[in-house]
Amino acid sequence: MGEMVINILLNLINVLETGVMMYGIFCVPLTKKKLPFIGGLLLCIGFCSGGNWERYDDIYVGAFGMLLTPVIWLLWTEGKWFRRIAIYICSMMYLGLPYFIINLFVCEISGKNADIWETYEMYRFVRGMITIVAVGILTICLWRKITGYKGILDNLPTSYFIVGSICAFTATMTHNFVDSVSREYENAGVANFISLCAVVVSLVFYGLGIGCVVLDIFRKRYKEESSLKEQYLQIARNYVRTVRDNARETRKIRHDIRNHMNILHYHLENGEYQKAQNYLEEMQSHMEQSIKKTMSVNHEIVDAVLFQQQSEMGAQSIRWQIEGALPDGLPIGDFDLCTIFSNLLSNSIEACRQVEEERRYIHLQIRSLDGNLVIEVENSCNGMADIEKLGGITSKKDAENHGYGIINMKDAVRKNHGEILFESTEDKFIVRIVFCFSVK
Repeated sequence: MGEMVINILLNLINVLETGVMMYGIFCVPLTKKKLPFIGGLLLCIGFCSGGNWERYDDIYVGAFGMLLTPVIWLLWTEGKWFRRIAIYICSMMYLGLPYFIINLFVCEISGKNADIWETYEMYRFVRGMITIVAVGILTICLWRKITGYKGILDNLPTSYFIVGSICAFTATMTHNFVDSVSREYENAGVANFISLCAVVVSLVFYGLGIGCVVLDIFRKRYKEESSLKEQYLQIARNYVRTVRDNARETRKIRHDIRNHMNILHYHLENGEYQKAQNYLEEMQSHMEQSIKKTMSVNHEIVDAVLFQQQSEMGAQSIRWQIEGALPDGLPIGDFDLCTIFSNLLSNSIEACRQVEEERRYIHLQIRSLDGNLVIEVENSCNGMADIEKLGGITSKKDAENHGYGIINMKDAVRKNHGEILFESTEDKFIVRIVFCFSVK
């Protein structure tokens, strides 16, 4: 009876270990559908109550028991099936890392080989509990310390998980092979040295899989930031050029204003009121065509971004309205403000492209509320958005080089002690950013 209970608990821990890795470390979303969840629950109960599947003499029965765990988590999670299988395999492989560390620690203290400890079911149970707690703590740290961690994992190509699985598998095979070789040496010093080398090599392979992903993330983020800086520099150049052209046109109009006034005065003196009105309208039309409209929110860099996006909104026949202004002495860096406003408006324009022209609109509002700064953008959209997945997906064709816009915006907001909120309905989408510091 006791052996049956411990086997049930061991099988349950086996399921939970994989789940903590998949959901916690690799951020695979859990299903919200009742039928797959119930099916997975029934399979989990059957798997746990099946006892020790490894001891079945029938190879087919044993293999069936081992396949139940991946099927359970395929039912309990959502996403592309091939990606989830790759993540499951990667999770299983990287569970070897905490096993490896715990076994090494216990063997050093007890002086017994890991193979001996593996025969004790209670040891495997305790090791599994420690693994679940350790991975859970690591998950909490990653989610809290790394902004947009879930979005980063969602944007990772499936091939990275395959590479990670290969690295982890290589680490396990290397350690097992070298460990078996070390046992053939009677000299304890030589055997320990070989075991130490196996430990180092195994950790290198484990770290290689993680390092490849981390380096590629940094590469993409650096590329994205460099692209943003170049984009913002071009926006600033265009804005400066426009302001300079407007100043030149203003000087030209000011230079000719006396002649225009003389012509108006002549028409009025001769009672030619209609001609005077027509001439005045012609002057007004010329001024509107010569001087490009620039919207100001009391910040030169943001004004440049707004001017750039304003041109795009006009090209897409989007009705736009901007209300309010940023306060003086705003404690937010220019680059962060550019990131926030550029992504806010570019995402709104992208959403408006998906709806009919007559429904396209963008409303940007900047206001102070209870001593805090509130930036709100409302735009038309085509259907409700999945708010939970924002920042983790992109609808653009070049998915590898996109999808970081909302992540970058969230980073900029949180960096400046702000909070970003999303609201979605069938026909409109609202982004509300609140900076929790006093504004004048």
